[in-house]
Amino acid sequence: MIPVLGDGGLGAPGHVPAAGFNGVVITHNASDIAPAWREQLAEGARLVVPLEMGGYTRSITLVRRGDTLHAEHWTYCGFVRDRGAAARTAPAVRLAGGEVTLRWEDGTPGDAAGLEEALLGPRLDVTTGLIVPGMFNFETLQVYAATTLPGFCRLAAPEGSTLVAQQDAAAMLADGSLAYLTTTKIKDGPAPADRRFEFVIHAYGPAAADLAERFATCVRDWDRHVRESGYPPMTIHPAGTPGKQLPAGDVLDKPSARLVFQWPGRTPADTHNLLSAGGPCA
Repeated sequence: MIPVLGDGGLGAPGHVPAAGFNGVVITHNASDIAPAWREQLAEGARLVVPLEMGGYTRSITLVRRGDTLHAEHWTYCGFVRDRGAAARTAPAVRLAGGEVTLRWEDGTPGDAAGLEEALLGPRLDVTTGLIVPGMFNFETLQVYAATTLPGFCRLAAPEGSTLVAQQDAAAMLADGSLAYLTTTKIKDGPAPADRRFEFVIHAYGPAAADLAERFATCVRDWDRHVRESGYPPMTIHPAGTPGKQLPAGDVLDKPSARLVFQWPGRTPADTHNLLSAGGPCA
């Protein structure tokens, strides 16, 4: 093995075998798929990368087939974030004197106008009807929401916040209104398996009812179609690939790549606006 010092986003130029590398392993959280990682990979070889989607990291094994990478295996994980030329800072807005922070890990920041007033107003709570035991694994719900909900963002609040009930939550923003996902304990017990929690949407603002119902529908759809099936088929295409050349699915655009998720239960009508806009929409 020959150590190479340089920008990892460029791969290892000058050291690539004639047919390409048999495998590439990335050991930091990557917000994007560098073109060199795919281009220097042999046909049929594997790229393993901890990839961020909406700020949620999953280590994904990707197989190269032509210019397309196909997801073969997913693992929940976390690593140090990328640095150097590939480093980035997610756009963020601080509200309520810093008690609430909204972050957009992918895509264009939303319009936060009116949210200060909204957070001072009444809170609408909408129950989803989804009740789960303690220590329940909902890692696919995080990625599902991040790649199908319009206006998706992340909400953060300090411990002990009296304004919002979740320190780190999946959220959505639209029309001067905000909704986020949390859980409410409805049954206690001596052990986690004995406890019961319900997924609930908290929402603020003039469009609170609409946002809360859309978020609740997302949770119910995940429970109905995705919960038992795991992660979906997913392909990664070079940036600039026309929408008409992409398979049907929900598209998440990165600076260097287009990710297409084929979630079960989603129809072409669900993803039509997504493909034409080139960003995550329902």
